[in-house]
Amino acid sequence: METIEQRACKTELSSNDKTVLDFILKNKKQACFLTSNEIAERLGVSASTVIRLSKKLGFDNFTTFKKAFQREQAEREPDCIPLEIPYEKIKQYENLTDSELILAVRQNTLANIKKDISNESNATFIESAEIISKAKRVYIVGFRTCYGFAFSFGIMLSCIRPGVLVIGNQQPLVDCLIDLDAEDVMIAISFKRYSSDAIFAVEMAKDAGCKVIAMTDSYTAPIAQGAEKVIVNSIDNVSFFNSYTSFIMNMETITALVSKRNKELNEGRLMKMEDYLERTGQY
Repeated sequence: METIEQRACKTELSSNDKTVLDFILKNKKQACFLTSNEIAERLGVSASTVIRLSKKLGFDNFTTFKKAFQREQAEREPDCIPLEIPYEKIKQYENLTDSELILAVRQNTLANIKKDISNESNATFIESAEIISKAKRVYIVGFRTCYGFAFSFGIMLSCIRPGVLVIGNQQPLVDCLIDLDAEDVMIAISFKRYSSDAIFAVEMAKDAGCKVIAMTDSYTAPIAQGAEKVIVNSIDNVSFFNSYTSFIMNMETITALVSKRNKELNEGRLMKMEDYLERTGQY
């Protein structure tokens, strides 16, 4: 199959076409998950210009172009960064004093947050919140460490909307996801080294026509392929485990946006919950 670059070489392009194509090729990892409107907004051109380019390159529409581009990126660059095994990462800080290690961890955490604040588009969060708010049910999937985050995310979203289900450790995956349909949304959480269960859960969601919001560490991560929205979280750490502070920030951002969209439902639901929580003390 011809690459995007090969197709472009054979196509007569206008100056606007070249502007869009140049942006896409220089920002491949991110651009292959942006909508035509998002690309147009960043470049100051019309969405029709972006769509027209995809047709000039030989695709039926922009959606077909985007899927082909995602496949191309996944095949070309599955992940060029060597994977460090946890016990090997310990060597990075074995010669640091305790005070130096504390400082290194804090500086790393702040760097991850700053990186994600500057890299992620607000539109991705806003559109993800819209999808979650309108979905019939919300399935949150995470395994091992990610199950803890999925569980917390589930509690937060359950406070502001019904139909939130958390799927994770030691649960029968197929049984829990067999009723997925096109009106649902799946929030899939997985970071290097990617969980095979999370990947399979996303496959089930795609088969059901269910929209997927992938929260991961790379646009080329397995759960990102074909996802409706991808939220990339920086997880670099000086210690042996991934850093999840930036992910928690992004999780809280989505929760706040969803809450804003369901104000009346939120108030009634939270007041009812508060009554029962006071009676049981199960805070």
